[in-house]
Amino acid sequence: MGPAAGTFWGSRAMQTAGILDVAARAKGFLVRQKRNYRVAISRQAISSFLGNLTAQYSSIYVTGLGANPVQLGGISGVASAFGALLSLPVGWLVDRYSVKKLYVAGVLLTAVAALMSGLAPTWQFILVATIVAVPASGFLGAGCSVICRDSVSNRDRLTAQNTCVTLASLSGLLAPMAAAMLISRTGGLTTEGIRPLYFLQFLGYLLVFYVVIRWLEEPSHIRRLHGVRASDFVRDFRQLFDTSSPLKRWTAVAVLTSLPAAMTAPFVQLYAYEFKGANAAILAAMTMAMIFTRVLFGIPLGRIADRVGRKRLIYLLTPLWYGSFIMLVLAQSPLALVGAAALQTFYNIASGAAGAMGLELVPAEMVGRWEGVLGVLGGLVTIPAPILGGLVYRNWNPAYVFLLPIAVDALLRLPLLATMPETLHRDSNTGEDGG
Repeated sequence: MGPAAGTFWGSRAMQTAGILDVAARAKGFLVRQKRNYRVAISRQAISSFLGNLTAQYSSIYVTGLGANPVQLGGISGVASAFGALLSLPVGWLVDRYSVKKLYVAGVLLTAVAALMSGLAPTWQFILVATIVAVPASGFLGAGCSVICRDSVSNRDRLTAQNTCVTLASLSGLLAPMAAAMLISRTGGLTTEGIRPLYFLQFLGYLLVFYVVIRWLEEPSHIRRLHGVRASDFVRDFRQLFDTSSPLKRWTAVAVLTSLPAAMTAPFVQLYAYEFKGANAAILAAMTMAMIFTRVLFGIPLGRIADRVGRKRLIYLLTPLWYGSFIMLVLAQSPLALVGAAALQTFYNIASGAAGAMGLELVPAEMVGRWEGVLGVLGGLVTIPAPILGGLVYRNWNPAYVFLLPIAVDALLRLPLLATMPETLHRDSNTGEDGG
């Protein structure tokens, strides 16, 4: 064997050793977490594949059923309003009643919503399906927050969150192209071509139901509670803000963090389709670009945030997602659309860091209530935002749907964020500074 061959095999051996080391570290990380965390990321991984089947086609599907841009935004607005109304009782019940029972209910309602969407003859039925999905989203979102807060320490928190999302992204890699291939055989980018995807979602959520009901356990702090009394409702929420954490200021930061997604989400694919000439393959490529970017950067950026702090990561990533909206507006080619989608992923990662800060400001037994408060206050932004986006899209200039959130973020959210303390070293159980 010559020197070149020896170098080749030596390089391959080093690569293999590196892969094995990464795998061993990942296994060690997962093993030291509680089983509930592993159940939650399994649920998220399966649900990610199912959600990505329709993600790039939902706005086209709804408009094909007769909705105009204002009605499309109105569906999101109504869902946000209903979600805001339910947020406080859902968050309180998750804290005081049962994470597992509400989590299971969330999965079942998600399945029902998918089936209703597949059967919808008009866009009004999509509105009903969306309303059915609202409590499901609340149960699953608050439940995941409680599970993460209960199962993961601060030193692992953002890594755990990004591991969850990265695994979900990997599971979703096949979904966009699988959906595009199926659509090409069932009628193309038409209502009837997209409809079968929702039936596949319904069947998949039945599998998720089995995973959750079989392996999820009730968190220990909820098992210690004895019953639920309506008279405790107001007292429990007052107790949340009696803690020494700067939660009142943080609620403004958290609410403003949700604005860009609330205003733009119903229109990204529609804008690319109507104004940039995107077809089914390009829309699928945009979704896959977001997934690939999350897979490549999610866990490494999580580790960085768990070492240097959440605020620094947010400051680092904010210019990148600003660039995503600007690139989308200026795009003149499919490659630019795909690049814009890839950069948009950094908004999601930065939002995850902000979410970690919020979790670390409250004790574990109050996380559900905290999610409820965020849901209500967030509704003040997320209810009108998509409706405003629809009005801007139809009556003013569609590009401003993506540029206005940048201005609001730069002028309001970032200055408020600068006044907040770093939460990385706060006590994992109490939410107080750990020194």
